Amino acid sequence: MAGPENRMIQSAVEALKQDASQFSPLVLFGPSGSGKSHLLQGLTGVLVEKDPDLEILAITGSDFAREYGNALRQETANETRTQFFGTDVLVLEDVHELLHFPSMQQILLHLLDELERRGCTVLVSCRENPIAMDGFSSELRSRLSAGLLVPVVLPEQGTREVLIQGIATRHHRQITHMAAQKLAVAFPHGLLQLSGIVNRLIAQTTANQVIDTTIVDALLKSEHNTAKISLRAISLLTAKYFRVKVADMKGSSRRQSIVQARSVAMLLARHLTEESLKAVGKHFGGRDHTTVMHAVSSIEAKMKKDIALREAITELREMILQRSTD
Repeated sequence: MAGPENRMIQSAVEALKQDASQFSPLVLFGPSGSGKSHLLQGLTGVLVEKDPDLEILAITGSDFAREYGNALRQETANETRTQFFGTDVLVLEDVHELLHFPSMQQILLHLLDELERRGCTVLVSCRENPIAMDGFSSELRSRLSAGLLVPVVLPEQGTREVLIQGIATRHHRQITHMAAQKLAVAFPHGLLQLSGIVNRLIAQTTANQVIDTTIVDALLKSEHNTAKISLRAISLLTAKYFRVKVADMKGSSRRQSIVQARSVAMLLARHLTEESLKAVGKHFGGRDHTTVMHAVSSIEAKMKKDIALREAITELREMILQRSTD
């Protein structure tokens, strides 16, 4: 759903439906938290809906530079080239991370040219309009602006109210118009942050309870407490609760108990702090924001089916909140 301030996003969706390659690269640019990653996932879904057999490669700018750089040093560039140049859809998030890698910018330029020649689709996100960013080569700026540049801004108050109502409805919960309005005024954030705020209200109320202004007021009064909560405190208490080591949560272990504890900690970090996805990922072992999004989505899906897990997370959340007031 796009409000009047982001109406061009709807045009971008329609353009992809009609002829994706004609508008490639499609570049979303805007501030952190405006929902660019969420939109890229949705736009990718539009393409997959049309053709489920598409080969899709999604990567961040920093990972692109790291993987290609490692391949060149290890003399495996041909394999990496086949991986990137052979994809049908390239989803490149945070292309601004290549600002200080001129050699990688040149490789990206060649990649974009080859994908265009093959009629492939490229979806890109950037924190600013790439045309105006110093540090990009003139050739890359020109190439990125050759498709469709779409500004993404934080939703205005009216749009935030509709989003809040929609999030509540998705969870089969009711929220009054006045409560949604009060939240929209108090939290001038994007979709993901608003989802976290509504999720907090849902966790604090019963299934049949209507979320009204009284409940919202209680949340607003507790905001000074959540501001005191640090990522370090969340990771320490989560590790203690699940009887794992903080170092393991921040490491690369794929043990189920570690993965679950890490995902829960990331979920609580999103719900109880105002830290960005990037900041949360950095704290938990230098992971990128897409990994955080996936972890949060996965644990939320498990909570819906696993009552014990849901109760455990609620208990842990209350422990963290209580500790912040001590």
